Amino acid sequence: MFSLRLHKARRLCGAALTWAIGGFVVALLAAAVAPAAIGLHSYAVQSGSMTPTIDTGDLVVARGISPTQAAVGDIVMFKDPEGTGRLISHRVRALHVRHGRSYFITRGDANTGFEHWNVPNSGTIGEIVYRVPKLGFVLGGIGSGPGRIGLVAIPTLLLLGLGLLRIWRPATFREDTAAGSEADGS
Repeated sequence: MFSLRLHKARRLCGAALTWAIGGFVVALLAAAVAPAAIGLHSYAVQSGSMTPTIDTGDLVVARGISPTQAAVGDIVMFKDPEGTGRLISHRVRALHVRHGRSYFITRGDANTGFEHWNVPNSGTIGEIVYRVPKLGFVLGGIGSGPGRIGLVAIPTLLLLGLGLLRIWRPATFREDTAAGSEADGS
């Protein structure tokens, strides 16, 4: 009788742990993927220029705004003014609107240099809405070729393994106790 209770307790703890881990993973992925459904974009941070506010490997979620909606102190995302095509997320230090253009001075919290850039008022820049610490490391890896294959292959292999285990495993504890209670006439 004690072993039956122990078995039930183990199963209950295992199920609770599985649901907790699964819920945590789903919540993290929802924080990263769900924003796309409402027009937001997520990016993995590649540098520490905004440390300690935003660290390398964090996932940031940005929404598109008009340059005239930005304010001093906001963290905005823009294309590198040096023409590298990289996206940069830095804090607005100064903003001036003249002749249909918005002129920005930005700087990363951990940087000493400033960027001077401008964009037409009819253009779009990104405003950082929130960040998820260190999730960018995970999602950045998924963006690579091997990461995409792993995203499909690993769950497939796990499901295959669980299915084979279920087919080939010996009789379970429940089947043994059910056979014993039938023999007792219960």
